[in-house]
Amino acid sequence: MSDTNTQNKSKAPVDVCKRQTVASAQWFLEKQADYYAPPYEKNNLDVFICGEDAFKQIAADLKAAKHSVEIICWGFDPGMELIRNGKVWPRGDTWGGLLRDVAAGKFNNGKPVQVRLLSWYGFIGSLGSNNMPGHSSGRLNYDDKQAIKVAMQGGIYLPTENPAQPQTPQERREDFNSRWYDDAFAGRLPNLSIRTRDGSSKDVHESLKSEPGKRDLTEVLGLEKVATDHQKTILIDYDHEGGVHAVGYVMGLNSVTDYWDTQQHLFNDPRRGEAWEGANDTEPGLKPYQDYACRIRGEALVAVSKNFTDAWNRAKGKGVNLSRTHDLKKVPPGLTQNLGTPCQRAQVVRTQPEEKDKSVKALYAQATSFARNYIYIENQYFQYTEWPKKLKELRAEFLSCSQAAGKSPADIPNLHVMVVIPTPERVQMVPRTHDTVKVLGHGTSMPNQDKAVEDELARNRQQQATWDAYVKRQKASGASIDPDLYPAPLSPAAQSAKDLGDKGSLEKSLDQMGIRALVGSLWTFDRNWRSSKLNTETEEKRTRWNEYAQKQQAKGELPDPDLAPMLPLPTQSIAARYREIYIHSKLLLIDDSFFTLGSANLNLRSMAVDAEINVGSDDRAKSTDLRKRIWKLHTGGAHDGGNGSPVAIKETFMKWQKLMDTNAIQKKRGLEPTGFLMGFQDDRTSSVRLA
Repeated sequence: MSDTNTQNKSKAPVDVCKRQTVASAQWFLEKQADYYAPPYEKNNLDVFICGEDAFKQIAADLKAAKHSVEIICWGFDPGMELIRNGKVWPRGDTWGGLLRDVAAGKFNNGKPVQVRLLSWYGFIGSLGSNNMPGHSSGRLNYDDKQAIKVAMQGGIYLPTENPAQPQTPQERREDFNSRWYDDAFAGRLPNLSIRTRDGSSKDVHESLKSEPGKRDLTEVLGLEKVATDHQKTILIDYDHEGGVHAVGYVMGLNSVTDYWDTQQHLFNDPRRGEAWEGANDTEPGLKPYQDYACRIRGEALVAVSKNFTDAWNRAKGKGVNLSRTHDLKKVPPGLTQNLGTPCQRAQVVRTQPEEKDKSVKALYAQATSFARNYIYIENQYFQYTEWPKKLKELRAEFLSCSQAAGKSPADIPNLHVMVVIPTPERVQMVPRTHDTVKVLGHGTSMPNQDKAVEDELARNRQQQATWDAYVKRQKASGASIDPDLYPAPLSPAAQSAKDLGDKGSLEKSLDQMGIRALVGSLWTFDRNWRSSKLNTETEEKRTRWNEYAQKQQAKGELPDPDLAPMLPLPTQSIAARYREIYIHSKLLLIDDSFFTLGSANLNLRSMAVDAEINVGSDDRAKSTDLRKRIWKLHTGGAHDGGNGSPVAIKETFMKWQKLMDTNAIQKKRGLEPTGFLMGFQDDRTSSVRLA
């Protein structure tokens, strides 16, 4: 993790009698060395929770565009609907259709709007992720498919004036995506340009050289050869009338249909789409999703614009390069002309290997250094072990300084670390996740991985003791030592766990530092499970069997066991009532004083490999409001942290722990939980690691 050399030195007068002073915290990167991520004073920020509200506002802003729309995305699904009302595709305006109409001037009195779309596309990576459906897969339109079908039957397909049309929603959607990409890449969508980009293996290789920790060959190849461009931004009318009406977004939400969901996180919601529209549940798929977007008006749009301009001009594709120039510290006055009050400070940070920019990582370290009351993390990947290690290092420094100033440990409030994460989507992500939660004292939340690692370490200790005794005997007798008998090296997962220290020492250090941690996940409940298809079919089979058995008994005969239906076990039936809410969030929230969100996960990829962009703010009102909204949502309105004081946070922390325990019992019984919050647990194990 970055050193906190980002801290500006400051002086504050000290009361010599009370030995106390009051000073402000520096949450941002503010030194001259951080020129490419300057803080901006005048901004209006609005944070949206989940796709429904965010995409609704995005659609409204797009329709209001007068001059330009510039989008960076990890992937683009032309058939994704931004606003959804129906149950069958299309449920509303689609991304592709909306951009086409915006570019044509449909919402601008016929005046064209220049639309530029930049998406990540990697030949290897996109095959697995299908981030551009209709281009990364499914490139054939309906006519092409019909021609192939006829040819396979030995015939010749002849186009007609009235060709057959796709019939099912799936056929229509796939045909729409394929034709949209054909038209976009061929330049047949007026005023709309599309380009793609991919990670630079050479620059990633250089970036990884300065990263601590050991990585095996599998991890290195995955990082260097499948680096992605993961940023998600939107910028509207930056150049129009001096930027008076400019608006932008920095977000975690992807422009792919899976990422649309409501804050209700319904177990089954037809608006989210059917399985064929996205990935499946195991990858993950069209399950409930939790994520965020930040709408920005004001000075910070300079950084959003520069990021887009540089990326667009480096990328491949049609459309002219942008000649736009930027001075990050000289803001066009129009950007602040129509702002409301109060304004919020903001800072845009990135990971960009091509430019040697790791300001996301630096901001995480800088902000963490001032955490005194609570840290709330909600992240798709909690796999960057360097962060909790850095947290403990910074906490130790704070305690040392506090005690040197005359404070006793009892005078220093505990630091509450609350982490909410999903089940890692790949089993190879288990080892890194286990390492990271272990540093916070929660290695047992992944019990089988924890046991596998501990068992391997125990075997290794025994083998080492046997080897040491063998060497001692051989030396005593003057015999040679056979190197083939030396203990086998530890697996990377076990070696990493050993380097972190044993559980007892880790727990003791957390206790001494006053760090209290919990790790949770989010689950939704099927309130309509009794009328679900699975339950209805099960009950019908059970009823028919019972009626048959009663008739047999009435005749004095035993029922034929071969006719007994295959019914799900009670545990299977109960488990089917719950569905995990996939956390795609990238949120850090500290002490009601600071937050950052965007595209950057807490893993090595986001800190050093993939192109990322986040926005941070040290606005107290926005941070407090965000904390209350999120915690209220997760706990069913029960525990939002109150006034955010150390006493309130301590009480809320304990209530969260109790709620997770209570909800675990409810889940085991198949009953409805309170809110969505559960204790995190993953029973899988893996010796192969992916960062």
